[in-house]
Amino acid sequence: MVYRSGNPALNPQYFQGGVASERMTLEGTINKTLTLLGLVSITAMLSYSIIGNNPALGGIMTIGGAVLATILALVILFVRPQSPQVLMSMYAILEGLFIGGFSYMIENYYLGGTEGVVLQALVGTMAVFFTMLGVYKFGLIKPTEKFVLVVSSLVGAIMILYLFNFILMMFGTTVPFLHSSGPIGIGISVVFIVVAALFLIVDFGMIENGVKYGAPKNMEWYGAFGLVLTLVWLYIEMLKLVAKLRDN
Repeated sequence: MVYRSGNPALNPQYFQGGVASERMTLEGTINKTLTLLGLVSITAMLSYSIIGNNPALGGIMTIGGAVLATILALVILFVRPQSPQVLMSMYAILEGLFIGGFSYMIENYYLGGTEGVVLQALVGTMAVFFTMLGVYKFGLIKPTEKFVLVVSSLVGAIMILYLFNFILMMFGTTVPFLHSSGPIGIGISVVFIVVAALFLIVDFGMIENGVKYGAPKNMEWYGAFGLVLTLVWLYIEMLKLVAKLRDN
């Protein structure tokens, strides 16, 4: 059974077998995921270091990276190029610029130079990833159609909330409690992390189905891209949660 995914990079219609001679494999998807994550990580470290030496570049690199990465991601998802590796690599680099800049600002501006926040967020993200991978492998949670529909709806609601918050920021305000470090703000971050974690189950299921049903070889890149999208979101939410907890 091919499940419907809430992650547009993992739309099941693109994972169905065709006439291509080469097929999607799990090993190939893992290697491509590690490649994209490597680009994100290296660029994020460089971005963090550059901004540390020249804080004036912080806003440009963070906002520019976020906007350009979002635009490029939408291009990839809607155009669906047959050889997406170059565009996806560019996306990973831009995402790295954003993550590095955002991490620096959280650690040095929001928390006034508190060290260890980024490391804690990274550890938390990896812990959630491997936990959900174990949950999926042991069949404790299965990506049934009903499960995917519920998780996709939650993700859609969160994205709409963030879009609404972005619009409000243009007028000098934000959604109440969304970024606060009080109990409600912390609770919101926990809920978002749980949804992102459940989203990983959907992604794992879609990749497994792509391999099972003989999806074309280039879908390894789309499987990797979908996982990176989710992991980046998970890291950002984890970073915000750690920052809120440390701010109390």
